[in-house]
Amino acid sequence: EVTEMFNKELLKKYMDRHGDQNKDLAAYLGMSAPNFSTIWNGRQQFNVKHIRLIAIRYSLDPQLVWDIFLFPDSKSQEP
Repeated sequence: EVTEMFNKELLKKYMDRHGDQNKDLAAYLGMSAPNFSTIWNGRQQFNVKHIRLIAIRYSLDPQLVWDIFLFPDSKSQEP
């Protein structure tokens, strides 16, 4: 079973709402498009600084940060 580095679909949803493409988020994070691509394609992870910046940009609450970056494979546990 492949473990996702982050939940790409969920992050993409917030990027789309914000009108961001990969290059826009890369620029905001201060990284080159190729570096961003490496992360986007699962060959490297976002670091904590990047996760914080993304959370601020898209107003992600702690649960979303958890679901997107920390435990992307787990389904949110409904009570």
